[in-house]
Amino acid sequence: MNKFRWSMFGLIVAAAAISVIITINQNAKNYEETQEDTSPVLETTDFETTDEEYTEEPALENEEVLYELGLGPASKREDVMKTMHSMTHQKVVSEEKWYNLEMNSENINALYNFIDDSEMIDYKSELLRIVGKWKEGNFDDIVEEHNYLWGEQNGNVGKATGVLTPEEEAQFVKLNFE
Repeated sequence: MNKFRWSMFGLIVAAAAISVIITINQNAKNYEETQEDTSPVLETTDFETTDEEYTEEPALENEEVLYELGLGPASKREDVMKTMHSMTHQKVVSEEKWYNLEMNSENINALYNFIDDSEMIDYKSELLRIVGKWKEGNFDDIVEEHNYLWGEQNGNVGKATGVLTPEEEAQFVKLNFE
């Protein structure tokens, strides 16, 4: 009889948890709907605007590129470092490369602007210094930069040991990004 009581208790707890999840989900949907309904509407009958006077700005510059890089408004230093570390894989020799992001001028510029515009990122000047060198096409210290970023993420496998040759890098790009 005791096992039956515990089974019933487990079922009741599971049902209560499901009920709470459903309620939270429904409340979130209701909240989103009320936010849409209460957003201010500009009346254009009282005044006229021209394209020069009003342009809607995107939430983030290069938002699509940043999304592809795994970055957004809530990103922190760790996210930026993971992105930068993933970009270095295109240039370095290492035993393991778990994440790969293309290191091209569009991604580098978007990353630089993201860091520069951010007020919440620790080590901002150090990260800007590294990405600033990349913007200039300077990859002389890419092994050290990879290992710095790798170390800040508590890396234990995949320390960079050298720089890929131009042919090896082209092959890496072909295999991972084309």
